[in-house]
Amino acid sequence: MKEKNYPKISCAVLAGGKSKRLNGANKALLQIGEKSNLEKIISFAKKYFSETLLITNDSKHYEFYKEVKIFEDLIKNIGPLGGIHSALKNAEANSVFFFPCDMPFLKEELIKKEIDIYIEKNCEVIIPRIGEFIEPLHSIFSKNLLTKLEEHIKITDNYAIRSFFDKADVFYWDIEDSIESRKSFFNINTHHDLNEAKKK
Repeated sequence: MKEKNYPKISCAVLAGGKSKRLNGANKALLQIGEKSNLEKIISFAKKYFSETLLITNDSKHYEFYKEVKIFEDLIKNIGPLGGIHSALKNAEANSVFFFPCDMPFLKEELIKKEIDIYIEKNCEVIIPRIGEFIEPLHSIFSKNLLTKLEEHIKITDNYAIRSFFDKADVFYWDIEDSIESRKSFFNINTHHDLNEAKKK
């Protein structure tokens, strides 16, 4: 059966972090299982999305990945918010599904469900939520937010992603709190996280 695709949604992988707690290791290229984190995202992105963008300030590590379009942060040193801005600026589609480069257990069914709810709710941003925990880097943003985001960046000194949410129509998608749900959002920040990921 042909996979359902979403031509009005681009995929963007955020790989701009310095990975200080992992001694500078490239988290996008970490391999848990048979593929690296980036390869896993590219694999399902080709099924569903119109394009895959990689937002990084160190493009030399990715010259062999011909399936992705590589862009740097246009506004430097403001963390993931700068990556979101760069993706919205460069994406061809109307919306962008964002993925961090350090989630090795992403679930396709959860991703498809998130897209369907985003379309159904007709919101500007969808953020998964488990109890009090939100995951702003497993999210979809409308490209219509670009101007608002640029204005926000100009006037704020708080570059946390959630600092922008009061400027947008955000739908918080409540997900059942289960082992599988939490595993889907497991990310690797430290050597301890890496060791735990290898056990899962």
